[in-house]
Amino acid sequence: MAIKSLRQSCLLFLALSFITPVNASSIVGAHNIWPPYIIDERSGFSVDLVRAAFEAENQDFEMLTMPFSRAMRMVENGQVDIIPALWRSNSRDKRFVFSEPYYSNRLVLISHAESDIDFESLEDLKGLSVCAIRGFRSEIALAQISQVRLEKLTNLSSCLSLLNKQRVEAVVSDELAFAYLRAQYDEFHSLKVHQSTIAQWPLHIGISKSNPKAAEVIELFNKGLLQLKVNGIYKATLKKYRLDE
Repeated sequence: MAIKSLRQSCLLFLALSFITPVNASSIVGAHNIWPPYIIDERSGFSVDLVRAAFEAENQDFEMLTMPFSRAMRMVENGQVDIIPALWRSNSRDKRFVFSEPYYSNRLVLISHAESDIDFESLEDLKGLSVCAIRGFRSEIALAQISQVRLEKLTNLSSCLSLLNKQRVEAVVSDELAFAYLRAQYDEFHSLKVHQSTIAQWPLHIGISKSNPKAAEVIELFNKGLLQLKVNGIYKATLKKYRLDE
């Protein structure tokens, strides 16, 4: 009898070990940490906004954080539902269904406030030392300018620290990401944004075309997003993370 009870306990433990903590009725998203869009599994502009849009349509949303490449694989394999912050491309358009855009990422140049850099286009960066995040679209844009001395780091905070120490002359950054960090760290208050836009990309949620719920999920989000823009929640959510205003 003791052996049978022990066997039952072991089976119960194994069963519980494979139960996901996420509610099966929830829409589940996955993404890497990307402040202020994805700060953690509970907060960030994209996390808050996507959750609020689904909740406006009485749909629960859960968030997982992991390396971006793993998140993409899990979405395409049907292990999670959506990427909550995704840019479109020709390749992705073949594999994903995209929502209406809920934000537009603006790529800008950052320098010291007293800098005499006269910036209107990427051509003006010739001869300058510029930092960009490795693997981000800013690195791709700068790689097209042969005379730029490019420093590639893993995150924006490290790039801004280099600029602050005058080890580079400028940083190419997402505008909202810079505004969020500048508001948090006094050492970045002496840095400024140049007004010219280097590039701009609409931001969407994306779901694999192989997901049988793809059309339903996108429709729910689009309807919820529209509600947020009408009732003021969208504006309040953006203001929460745009700390420089």
